[in-house]
Amino acid sequence: MTVLRFAGADFAPLGGMDLTLEAGERLWVQGASGSGKTLLLYLAAGLLYPRSGSVTLCGEPPRPDKVAMLFQNPDYQIIAPTVTADVRLNAASEEAAETALATTDCKHLADATIAGLSPGQRRRVALAGVLAAAPPLVLLDTPFAGMDRREADGLWAGVRAFAEGRTMTILATGPTPDSEPAETTVEVAHWHS
Repeated sequence: MTVLRFAGADFAPLGGMDLTLEAGERLWVQGASGSGKTLLLYLAAGLLYPRSGSVTLCGEPPRPDKVAMLFQNPDYQIIAPTVTADVRLNAASEEAAETALATTDCKHLADATIAGLSPGQRRRVALAGVLAAAPPLVLLDTPFAGMDRREADGLWAGVRAFAEGRTMTILATGPTPDSEPAETTVEVAHWHS
């Protein structure tokens, strides 16, 4: 099943982009600063619309119930006072929330207040909230910023297992974890017209 399709989607600097992701696929987008990586995620989330062409999610325009996004700055999306309360806000189920907390190594922070967390812990909490929503499409904007390679690879292994168990499609930007095969990475410069 096609989860995400860009058909001639044009929004500078991305020009006439064509891309299709099927259920369960993972794609890492890399490129120079300002090349359109985050813009690509905003288009996939339905936060922006292409000037021409189309973006569809499960055969229709992107809708909030079909996509969840981790922003570059996790503080933009954490709104509840405690870790558990925030992760449960959009969780598909209690089980999804608990599994997402464990996947992101936040279970020990469950009762902590957001204000007392480090930036890295807040990023993990925001990621747990995205995963707990269990949508068909997960968008991750530089999910491992500030993490060393070993920490990023460990977290990515958990995210990948969580997604595979739910047939989630993942579109991510930023450095590719060492454990991710090269064929799942594309350079955004290839889409410029």
